[in-house]
Amino acid sequence: MSARVETRGAARYSPHTKTLLRRSTVVLGLVLLTVTGVLVPAHAADGTTTCRPQLPGVEAQHIAALSAPSANRTLVDAQSNVHQIADIWGDQGDPRGAFADVYAPILDTTVPSIRQGVYTNSEWARRLALNFVNRYLASVHAHATGADVPREWQRYYQYATDCRHSGGRVATSGMNSHLILDLPTALDAVDTSRQRWADFNLYGEILGKATPQIVASIKADYGTDLSELFTASIVGDTIGEERATGLFFQSVRAAAWVSGRGLAEPATTAATHAAMWAEWLTAEGVLDTSDAIGLF
Repeated sequence: MSARVETRGAARYSPHTKTLLRRSTVVLGLVLLTVTGVLVPAHAADGTTTCRPQLPGVEAQHIAALSAPSANRTLVDAQSNVHQIADIWGDQGDPRGAFADVYAPILDTTVPSIRQGVYTNSEWARRLALNFVNRYLASVHAHATGADVPREWQRYYQYATDCRHSGGRVATSGMNSHLILDLPTALDAVDTSRQRWADFNLYGEILGKATPQIVASIKADYGTDLSELFTASIVGDTIGEERATGLFFQSVRAAAWVSGRGLAEPATTAATHAAMWAEWLTAEGVLDTSDAIGLF
């Protein structure tokens, strides 16, 4: 899939919009530097080599059922279903399940945090987490049923069925789409006010606690070590592994918050969409370079 940045009449930005875009770019730079230690422009490889593992028909139908909207009306249902999807694809070594391996540990930290009432507004946290996970599950359902996959997830499934990309690269493509494009959209969809920043920041910190299990799951199912993605040895050696991981998640959630606020304002919605897609494309280029040099 080629990424097309939409400007939709946003050629002239207000001072507020320019500030928003500058902040997004700076925060994105922190994310990319954390991942690789250096910003390297790259282009995705041309062409594909299809080698999708043949999933038994019954299991493919099971994935379609597990990812259906009617099966994911509650966060607990989504948690169970993502685990099952991760197991079905993971048992086959099928890279299409790489992001489910990422998401299952995240839900295992999210659900208890909401149940324990750690947020000032638990209902907002529940709605955000459910809206967020259902954006991923919508892509799974579309792919499993042969429907049109949401634009932000098309490259993920392209890479998952291309022999040249490791399970780790597929997983990072999913992370890129979900954090840069889905998360701000989910923030806007649940009417997130500026007053929710503290809860959102806490939500991000809690997600970061899932890192060890994410790394372990991807390594077990797909043979790829994502430790450097989260700790970035050049940073981790200097400030410590835990703080490096914290920097990664802090940068990601700050970028998502900025984009979410931009989507919430009619005057900046179109410009924010354009900036989000530009960020996604840049990050994909860096990840392609990392893949090419064997980081994943």
